[in-house]
Formats: sequence, C-alpha cells, structure tokens
Amino acid sequence: MKKVTIYDVAEWADVGIGTVSRVLNNSERVSDKTREKVLEAIKELNYQPNAMARGLALQKTGSIGVIVPCFTHHFFVEVLKGVQEELQQIDLDLVLFNVENKEQKDKHIDRILKERRVDGVLAITLSMTKKEVKRFKDLNLPLVLVNDLQDEVSSIFVNDFSGAKEAIEYLIDLGHKKIAFLNGSLRSKQAKERLRGVKAGFKAKGLKLDENLYKEGQFTEESGYKLMEQLLKETKDRWPSAVFAASDNQAIGALQAIEESGLKVPEDFALIGYDNIELARYLKLTTVSQPMTKMGRLGVEILAKEINSKQLEVVQKELEPELIIRRSC
Repeated sequence: MKKVTIYDVAEWADVGIGTVSRVLNNSERVSDKTREKVLEAIKELNYQPNAMARGLALQKTGSIGVIVPCFTHHFFVEVLKGVQEELQQIDLDLVLFNVENKEQKDKHIDRILKERRVDGVLAITLSMTKKEVKRFKDLNLPLVLVNDLQDEVSSIFVNDFSGAKEAIEYLIDLGHKKIAFLNGSLRSKQAKERLRGVKAGFKAKGLKLDENLYKEGQFTEESGYKLMEQLLKETKDRWPSAVFAASDNQAIGALQAIEESGLKVPEDFALIGYDNIELARYLKLTTVSQPMTKMGRLGVEILAKEINSKQLEVVQKELEPELIIRRSC
C-alpha cells in the first residue's frame, strides 16, 4: 500500500502544503474552517506524520514571493489582482518585493535566494536575464515569469506583436495613413514586439511607418503627454490623424496634451491605447486588451504546481490580446 504523504493530505483538503504544515504545528494562522478540513483529511487518509514528514513540512513556508516593478501602475494592479484571487483559492501567503531599479532587483534576488523565506517566486515584467534564471534553478527554487519569456523556466506572456499589428490595421482600415506610434523603451521586450507589430501592420496594408511619427519614451502618462506635445509642436501639415500608444497610460497622457491644445478625440485625432486598464473604459478609449488578471492567476497556478512537484516540465503560455473598440476612434 502506498504511504500517505503530506502532499496527499494537502490535495484531499484542497489547500497548500504550508497550510497542512501550520495545522500540524498548531499555528494560529489558520482559520477554524480550514483547520477542520485539514484534520478531516488527516483522519480520512489515516495520515501518520513522523519526524521526517514534519521536517519536510517545516521546509515549506506556505508563501510565494512576487517581484514587481511598481505597486501602483494600473497594469501591475490588475495582474496582482489575479495573483491574489488565485492565492485565496489555494491558501498560500503573499510576500511582495518592489523593484524600481537594477540595484533593488539584485538586492531582492540575493535576499530571496539566501533567506529562502518563500517556496517559489513570481517575477512580473522584470526582463530576467539567463544568469538570474540560472541562479534560481541551481538552488532549486521554483520561478515563473509573467509578461516575460525565458526558455529555461515557465513563462506567461502576451502576443504583443499581433496586438499592435491589429491596432494599426484597424486605424488604416478607418482611412488613416499618417499614424503616430508612441512607444515605451526598447530595452523592454514588450516595446520591441509592439514596434515589430506596428511595422508589420503598415506593411500588410502597403504602407510604412513614418519615422518622424515614431516616438520612444516610457509606459507612463507623463511620457505620453511629452511625446504628444512634441508631435503638436510640429506644423499642422505634419500632424498625424491618428495616434497609437503602447500603453493606456501613455494614451491618457496624450489625451491630456491634445485637450490642453484645444483639440478633441476623435474629431481631431483618433486614439488607441494598449492594456485595457479600468480607466480606459470610463474614458471611452479604444485599446488593445491584455488579459492582465488572467496572467496573474495563471502565474500562481503554475508556480503552485511546481512548488508541489506536480508540474515538472517548463510551461510556455502565450495569451492573445483583443482589440476593444470604443469612442476614441
């Protein structure tokens, strides 16, 4: 007869390994309802925790680490919403690490790998290097990338190429030929793929991106405002008739610059964003929708399986964006 393990108890009770560990060690960090469910599983399965099993249980923290560049950016708020939704389902705790620059990134990765305060890590839009990924693999600490892609670890990412291509083709089909593209920094994979999609969209329609209408900045409102200001300083005959921004934040900044100039959307400029943050709906902004909440949920789901040794192969999950048509075009 197969010996019952702590993993079997966790699966039967539909909780994480860390929760079973806390019940075994009489931790107060477990609700009465969950405790009863785990105790029932132990009874039903006739689980006999020995010293070795307890040691194994204690090696699990019952927590995952999430490294994110920003807590307040609309995109990350939506992804974290999905993370939290899934964590509530599988009963794992969350430890957040905020990374705003390379120094902080290096510091947090060093700390995580040294202290092992979490059972696995979800890295959101961090552009992890192969060297950084190897450090996690060498120490056997599960790592899942969200909005990023590395062959060696499980990754969840959006087809930014097709999203940008569809947006440009839609504007051209509306009759626009002079289309400005406000991009993020080409240091990011997302900006590179969206630029590639924009160029492909023009090419598919027999046109070409006007380099004078291409502006590169950051995925922020401030950047969108400044880039749109630059376009408006040109003589009117050089203005675009439509603007595609690589993020909704940039589109919102561009919208502010347009309105402050006494102009209107869509009467003077058609405008498309990228992300489909909640504010885009209220502003009636046409945008390329990313499944942000789904990305967070899937990331936790895959990470939890890897932590519990139920997901041994690397998962590469590409999600498709969707063009959401509203009044700004």
